[in-house]
Amino acid sequence: MRKSRYVGIFLLLGFVSLFAQTNRYEVKSGMVEYEIIGSGDVMGSATTVSGTSKLYFKDFGNVELSDEKIQQTIDGDKEEERIVSKIMGDKIYTVDFTDQIIYTQKMVLDEEESTLNIKSKEAFVSMGAKNLGTEEILGYKCDVWQLGEDRIWVYNSVPLKLISKSLGLVQIQEAKLAVFDIIIKDDKFKLPAYPQKPMDEIIGEPDPDEMPPVNNN
Repeated sequence: MRKSRYVGIFLLLGFVSLFAQTNRYEVKSGMVEYEIIGSGDVMGSATTVSGTSKLYFKDFGNVELSDEKIQQTIDGDKEEERIVSKIMGDKIYTVDFTDQIIYTQKMVLDEEESTLNIKSKEAFVSMGAKNLGTEEILGYKCDVWQLGEDRIWVYNSVPLKLISKSLGLVQIQEAKLAVFDIIIKDDKFKLPAYPQKPMDEIIGEPDPDEMPPVNNN
């Protein structure tokens, strides 16, 4: 399974907070649509990013789906990617549209990417984040947090904006539509009818593109 080198960060903010076994969101359900833009010099390559992302959740985040469509341009070469991930309870399902397979894994705390896991005030404080006050996005009053080089706007534990800096790329993802405490139809959480494979079965498997050629002599 191949992943974008630079994107797919902000959609994961909605995934899980393992700092406390409580509701992941402080609202029962929601739908958020984001716009994504980014640019920078990444390892000597001029890079731009653009795209959209949709987040749906119900049962305070116990069921959640994110659908991100991204276009990257690296030194003039364009690449498009779609990343769909779903959460049910403590399990993540990630769709690989290229290989037409769904990878499954248990959710774990990623200490190297702490911003992927935290949303609550207590979690931000425990990570040493600085509260910069409040700011409205789409009419919702958000707490603004500075964590390292990342700045995150959060409404009732739902991220509505992120400015991140990584590997020379500055990326902004901001909600352009957000509605909460609504009825969301089950088809919004439906995944393609692809076979499923546990992620831990492929960890450590060599990438075919990186394997040396076979010498038949």
